[in-house]
Amino acid sequence: MAISVNHNTSVLNALHQHTNQRNESDEKLASGKKINKAADDAAGLQISNRLTAQINEAEQRAINSQDNVNLNTVKEGGLSAINESLQRANELAIQSGNPLTDKTAIQSELTQLTEQVNTLAESVLGNANFLASLDANDPSSTQDALANALTEVNQVTTELGANSNVLTNQVNTYQATTVNVSASRSRIQDTDYASSSATLQQNQTLIQSAIISQKDEEARKGLLINNLV
Repeated sequence: MAISVNHNTSVLNALHQHTNQRNESDEKLASGKKINKAADDAAGLQISNRLTAQINEAEQRAINSQDNVNLNTVKEGGLSAINESLQRANELAIQSGNPLTDKTAIQSELTQLTEQVNTLAESVLGNANFLASLDANDPSSTQDALANALTEVNQVTTELGANSNVLTNQVNTYQATTVNVSASRSRIQDTDYASSSATLQQNQTLIQSAIISQKDEEARKGLLINNLV
């Protein structure tokens, strides 16, 4: 007599379903994301990707603005050095009006200061001839030239400061955008560890129950076969 043994399809289907669900929970817990592929949540993945693009853009814009602030800071340092040299040159120009001073020594230092200023001005202002030759024998003209140079340096310094303030505000705005959009993306894609852990435990329990049910079914069928033989 032929004997047919049929498996309990509902138990096997349940075992397969719970195993898949457990694997999905494992993946979410391991990756920290509840959306790891389009099949998890196609609409959610699309929104998450769009938010990621916004975050990346804001981060890069913040970097660009901060880099410009840093460049301005370097320029301000150069302008500060120019200002100090111009102030020293102005002191020397005033001293050169004293008949008891050594104008040769004053002229030597004025020449050195002019070279220093022009070297800095080339990198900071793009002008290698920013300051004309200063003459210790003509204090009045030298002071006028220095006054004009100081005015220009102060103007550029003020403009750089204003620009740095604008850029700093931009950095703060972009950083705030990054934080806010990241929070929105997190709510969409990040794993709820408490919920996923509970789901994982539930599926493990269901899998164990399904396995026990399958073993019991196979044991009953085995007993039936023994009785029939």
